[in-house]
Amino acid sequence: MILRHGKRMFSDNMRHRVGGERILSLFLDGNRHIAMSKSGQIEQQKILRVFKLINLLQGNIGKPVHRLAELLETDERTIYRYFKLLEALGFEVVKEFSKYKIKQRPGQDSTLSYSTFSPEESNWLKSLIESQGKANLLRDAVLQKLQLRSEVKQGTEQLFKAHLGRLVDQIGQGISEKKQIWLKDYYSLSSETVSDRLVEPVGFSSDYENIHAFELESKSMKVFKVERIGEVVPAMEAWKHETKHELPGEAIFGFTGKNRFSVKLKLSKRAYQLMLEEHPNALPFMFIKNRNQYYFQGEIPQLPGLARFILGLPGEIKVEEGEELKAYLKEQLAKGMF
Repeated sequence: MILRHGKRMFSDNMRHRVGGERILSLFLDGNRHIAMSKSGQIEQQKILRVFKLINLLQGNIGKPVHRLAELLETDERTIYRYFKLLEALGFEVVKEFSKYKIKQRPGQDSTLSYSTFSPEESNWLKSLIESQGKANLLRDAVLQKLQLRSEVKQGTEQLFKAHLGRLVDQIGQGISEKKQIWLKDYYSLSSETVSDRLVEPVGFSSDYENIHAFELESKSMKVFKVERIGEVVPAMEAWKHETKHELPGEAIFGFTGKNRFSVKLKLSKRAYQLMLEEHPNALPFMFIKNRNQYYFQGEIPQLPGLARFILGLPGEIKVEEGEELKAYLKEQLAKGMF
């Protein structure tokens, strides 16, 4: 499914910011406020730079040290020091083909990520340790590490999601206002290069991981992965090539295409439920009449996918409209060998 509107707002952005502020306080030894002195501002910049580094390392594609140094406006020696800091906090920074990345992205097998515990495991360990009687230095040190690792991990996940959410919001604004945007520091996997791309954003994929946009330099429609975008900057220019904007056809029953075959099916209750589970994109074309009559009515781009579904449920689906589909089903049945 392609989403044109682009107005998906992240209501939990405030929580993301709160999570980031909590991590800042952890780095500054608890609840101590940063003084607005010159030294305090320098310390704050270092911390913010570490968070930006975490975001840069979160994607599936790594980045070379020299590029990280350029993006963070520092030197390579500092980047290596930051790597050691991240490893001390439980992150696993790995090198693949001269590029560095955090081994596992947030949200993938979270109970094993970054050598930390899941929230449930942390709470259980905390209760177990606290039951050991009076406080001692070892007990308190373990509890502090449990809290620190858990909150750093959760907070950085929130920062990463907030970063991607901000990009989606900015791209969505470009779509709704029909304005060109710059995709700054976009990393191309095919050419192994980082460059700025001037595009006219047209729509999102259904999972918001990709955008479909018309690239002005190549004068063609392309797909860009959101997590490979460093920054989105409005270009202030209105769309100039709207007639060339094309989105891929929406897949239904596993197929896309420009053909349109009109069909109407009467389904058994079981067939209706299976269609919902196996082909959720068909939902807009499904309806119920008189509480117990189930139908699919709409246009499909190709016949094989729907035909396979019908043939897999003999006696449970009646084709009420769609001469092309009826002919295709008869053809397939004639090929059968028993």
